Amino acid sequence: MTFPPLPWLLAIAVLMPIVAWFFQRRHRERLLVGLRAAWGRVGPIDALDDDRVMEAWLESRRTVPPETELDERTWVDLDLDRVVATLDRTNTGLGRQRLYWRFRSGASWMATPDLESLVQRLREDTALREAIGLQLRGASSHLGYGLWPITRPELIVVRWWYWAFPILALTMAGSIVGIVFVPKLVLLTMALLLVNMLVRMGTAWQIPGLLTPMRQIEPVIGTAERLMAIPELRALGRSDEVRALQPLRRISAWVSRDPVATGELIAALWEYLNLLFILDANALLFGARRLRRLGPVLARVASWVGDVDVAMMVGSLRAEPRPWCIPSEGDGPTTVVGMWHPLVAEPVTNDVTLVPGRGAVITGANMSGKSTYLRTIGITAVLAHALNSCPARSWHGGAFRVRSLIGRNDDLAAGKSYYQVEADGVVAMLHDATASQPTLFLLDELLRGTNTIERLAAGEAVLRALLTAHGVASPHAVIVATHDGELVSMLADCYAPFHFRETIGPEGLSFDYHRHEGPASTRTAIALLEATGAPAAVVEAARARAEALDDRSAQAQHQSSGA
Repeated sequence: MTFPPLPWLLAIAVLMPIVAWFFQRRHRERLLVGLRAAWGRVGPIDALDDDRVMEAWLESRRTVPPETELDERTWVDLDLDRVVATLDRTNTGLGRQRLYWRFRSGASWMATPDLESLVQRLREDTALREAIGLQLRGASSHLGYGLWPITRPELIVVRWWYWAFPILALTMAGSIVGIVFVPKLVLLTMALLLVNMLVRMGTAWQIPGLLTPMRQIEPVIGTAERLMAIPELRALGRSDEVRALQPLRRISAWVSRDPVATGELIAALWEYLNLLFILDANALLFGARRLRRLGPVLARVASWVGDVDVAMMVGSLRAEPRPWCIPSEGDGPTTVVGMWHPLVAEPVTNDVTLVPGRGAVITGANMSGKSTYLRTIGITAVLAHALNSCPARSWHGGAFRVRSLIGRNDDLAAGKSYYQVEADGVVAMLHDATASQPTLFLLDELLRGTNTIERLAAGEAVLRALLTAHGVASPHAVIVATHDGELVSMLADCYAPFHFRETIGPEGLSFDYHRHEGPASTRTAIALLEATGAPAAVVEAARARAEALDDRSAQAQHQSSGA
């Protein structure tokens, strides 16, 4: 057997680092091209179809006060799954999870002022933006998925039979070494490989939620270390916690390798070693004590990495050609100018003024834009609080938590009818109105489906109660969309009237989708019948009856005001 001559070996030894450097440089250049192209780019409208983005929220939800979190009804009403997916510019699983957490938890972005300062620097300092972006984009897009169970000390339990893992691993190692001296041991090695693979599969079932996180620890800590090496991030003060995680990193190194630090090939080879020697289960056995002690620290560091990713996303949003603004605080009414809906391809902008202790009644025809207007207000308020960024030209005033009752259906799983679901929603809102936290209540067609008299009477009572349940100086604001024009006069002392306008042309109804002051004054249902070709007798009868009803309503209001 001949070996390559020494010159060839020296040439290979010199060329290999050069080739590795070349491919690493090419990879870095591709990442930079992607980063520069993505910054400030308007993202596609998409759907949030990956349940793993909810992991961090579900694990931490028990520590979030129920009164601050965004409730499920409002989340669905505002279609926030699609909003989050459409606005998402994060690079890692930790970033996506943290973005979802910030929406659902009700946490204020300004409660972490360091992040707002970082966003401002990212917009001004291209070199810093690219240094951070290279580390985040270079990490796996699934970084952090499955991590969170292992950050809870109470879930890390070591049972007596776990000692089978090191015995099997040592037996496998001895068998492999023994092949050199006894070639027939290859059969034993193959049998042990099968046994270890079966044990590993069974272990994954017996220790649910713990082995997968073991493989995430080293990449997460490695990403945090590389971010912490950037001076501007080191000043945020997580370096001590990252250093404290070094024992965990050494334990998790048994299980997997950070592909950014070691390369994809070595990381893949380590996966095969994990199958051979059941490395992740052994790491869990010998590292349980440190995992219990350092799990909460790991959770905080992982959340910090996710927040840095979200800060990059927020900076990119504000760099879009679409108008995004930073809310400015102020006393008195909250005024929002030029707000637009992020899910509408060519949105129409509108304004709103939210006055504590006051409300607004929105009237208008179907399809005129009332429900979209409510959702736009809700989404803008949620974004102002969660990301300190609004899809609007300006926001001046205080922040609100949001509670909505817009889209309702039967709850078949709970055996509740549409009416019961609506009643439950109204009662929940009345309960929320007793709290001191400023709340924006959004309602669409309150108590729809009930008879007119009860709907008007109950609707008035509920809408007044939402503004008075907390006391005289209510911090809340209410906006209700309705077809019941009578509510405008019934609530004139505390609800300002607005409407959406429609016109009838040769092609039927058309809308401008702009909010106008005052109640709706058009009567398009009869005009639409006429334009569509309804018999003249039917149209005339409808107009006569409408005029009679108007006269009766005016007389009733006059008598009521006189009394």
